[in-house]
Amino acid sequence: MIFGTFFWLVATVPIVARGLSWELSFADHFEGDALNTTSWNIKSNESHCCQLGKEELELYMPDEIFIQDGKLNVRTRHRAEIGPQQKVYHYTSGWIDTKNKFSQRFGKFEANCSLPSRLARGVWPAFWLLPESDLCWPTGGEVDIFEFNADPIQDKTWGSYHWGDKCGADRAPIPGRGYKPSPTAKSDWQRDWHVYSVVWTDNAINYFVDDVLYYSRNVSQVRLPTTAMYIIFDQAVDPVLFPPTKEHPGKGYDDGGVLFQVDWVRVWKTKR
Repeated sequence: MIFGTFFWLVATVPIVARGLSWELSFADHFEGDALNTTSWNIKSNESHCCQLGKEELELYMPDEIFIQDGKLNVRTRHRAEIGPQQKVYHYTSGWIDTKNKFSQRFGKFEANCSLPSRLARGVWPAFWLLPESDLCWPTGGEVDIFEFNADPIQDKTWGSYHWGDKCGADRAPIPGRGYKPSPTAKSDWQRDWHVYSVVWTDNAINYFVDDVLYYSRNVSQVRLPTTAMYIIFDQAVDPVLFPPTKEHPGKGYDDGGVLFQVDWVRVWKTKR
């Protein structure tokens, strides 16, 4: 973990929010000139499956993850690379996670993020959690703290919770709820810096943007995760709803790449 001076100070000082007292259990301020690989794994030469039966369009490569000016950058480019089974991919992107390095059951998970423009058609950044135990998806749950699909129709971020009783059978396949600061918020509001978070307890998962509660799942509605979960930041390319095409190539892929940036990430646990 990378802790700035501030984080070393607050790590032992509990904060009180929404009736709960918290202490810091994990933080990264993305200082220095490289990702701290004692805390993070970087996906290499892998894609991710699937959306409505279609494999995503990106190939995850290490050079699409970099630290600059105290920010994590997850970059997506229009670039041909050969992946597994000699398949040719036309987009490369980045994925990092804390699997086998940090996971936690219950707590507050938050990150300060700047997302791409909706003009970057098809780009799909996300901050999410998966179970540390190797449970077949989605029986262990999936917490999408936020995901954003750049498209010409809407400019909301989405919080979701996926779960099921059988492997591959998602009881909540449709995204949970979208968030926009107000109906009159400027287009591309998500390019500004916003704090996306969830508070996960034994009876509910509550979703926030800038401390505004906009969505909740509780034990009367879903089966909540039963094991510790690890953190993922990634940026996919949508193969189904609004994929980039020759006719609609999306802005930024060929001009230095589309960036999803993270200023910091923190995880808190309930103080005993």
